[in-house]
Amino acid sequence: MTRDDEDIRGLLAGAVPPLAAPPDRVAEVGVRVRRHRRRMAGGAAAVALTVGLGIGLPALVAGPGRDDVIPLVTPGPRGDANCPTSLDGRPDLRFVRYGDDEPLVPTGAVEVTSCQVPVAGGPHPANRIGPRTLTTGVDEIVRLLNAQPPTQQDGRGRPLPDGQQMRCTLKATYEETVLVLRYPDRDPVTVWTDENCRVAVTATHGRGIDFGVIRTFLDRYRAQLVATTDPATVTTPACAATFPVQRMRKGSEDGPLDRIDFNNSDPYLALPTPLIEVTACRYEVRGETGELVGQQRRRAGADQLRAVLNQAVGRSAERSDCGDWPDYEEPTLFDTLTVADATGETAEFWIRHEPCRSVNFLHALTPELRDAMTDLLGQPPSR
Repeated sequence: MTRDDEDIRGLLAGAVPPLAAPPDRVAEVGVRVRRHRRRMAGGAAAVALTVGLGIGLPALVAGPGRDDVIPLVTPGPRGDANCPTSLDGRPDLRFVRYGDDEPLVPTGAVEVTSCQVPVAGGPHPANRIGPRTLTTGVDEIVRLLNAQPPTQQDGRGRPLPDGQQMRCTLKATYEETVLVLRYPDRDPVTVWTDENCRVAVTATHGRGIDFGVIRTFLDRYRAQLVATTDPATVTTPACAATFPVQRMRKGSEDGPLDRIDFNNSDPYLALPTPLIEVTACRYEVRGETGELVGQQRRRAGADQLRAVLNQAVGRSAERSDCGDWPDYEEPTLFDTLTVADATGETAEFWIRHEPCRSVNFLHALTPELRDAMTDLLGQPPSR
């Protein structure tokens, strides 16, 4: 080879770049293996973290001891809602502090129980009311209690003149209302009311009272009953085979039983809630006993009777023409009508046909109610 051949060969070698080395297949496999291991390790760590949180979260909330677990829900009310059985534990109304700006009760209550405390023997046993506990709308009751006037009011809702001592009426009362409020973070607070003195007091201080707070409680409690009562479980009692005429005498202490009225805030509306069922019973008097001669129980259209009964015993209803005690004549033919409303409570109405017509003790028998009873039991027999 000549020198010229060598020079040409060098020029060609410089013009063409060297070929790349063949790929290292073993190294590529190693890289893929390492990547796979990293993915597997990351997935296992995520699973371990999830499981660890599921197992360890209570410990994170509770701290080192399982007995120190902090509830994740609002705790229930503390203490018992014990209704007083007498007024012996009530603070002396004359020496309670009135007129300050301190709220009557603390905010934050979650439950309020209304208790009827008997006075001077209390009402007839059939008319006694057990504790009623409200768990919805409690904030409104607390707000109304704290909005009560700071001092005692007169009969027209005006504060007493400066310097005047507490003034109380002498109206006969059979019971007083006591409200027991329960809290999740403090002991219960008891509020005593007095109808004659028109005040509400706690253990430390008091205010005048507008009894609208009690009416609001009844409205909310009745709504709570409707919301929690299954209409399918609401029923009226069956007709008794006999009915003592003694109960029908005007002035009897054992008159029509009205448990609907216990939760009714309107004194002029006998039936504020839709009716679910009615039962009508007809009795003929033989001696001192009324004997059952007809009966009817009805659910369909039961609420249509509500307006009829409200009219018959409403505020503007006519008075009965059956005379006054002791000249009141005993009935010889009468019906009883028992209704059950959406709260599950019942009320009785007594309808006399002979020798005079009346509803309960005071009201005249309206044509609408007479037609309704005829629809249920047929035309009353004429004597």
